[in-house]
Amino acid sequence: MKIPAELSIRAITNGVFITKNMTVTRLVRHIQDAEGGTPCFRTDVRDSCPETSDTCEWADECKDALIAQWKR
Repeated sequence: MKIPAELSIRAITNGVFITKNMTVTRLVRHIQDAEGGTPCFRTDVRDSCPETSDTCEWADECKDALIAQWKR
C-alpha cells in the first residue's frame, strides 16, 4: 500500500525516516512515538482501548482494521 502524502509529510515533519518497505501501520506507530504518544496503532491494545475519534485521531482506522478470527 502506498503511503499517503499527508502522512509522509507529517512523518518528515516529526523527524521520522521512511524506509522503502515501511507499511502505513508501522509509520503511524513511529509518528505516535515521535509525537510523545504510545505507539499502539493496530496493536493488541485496540481490543480494550477506551479511545474514541474525539480523543485519538487514529481510533477509527485502528479499530476498524481486520482482527484475526481467533481473537474475536
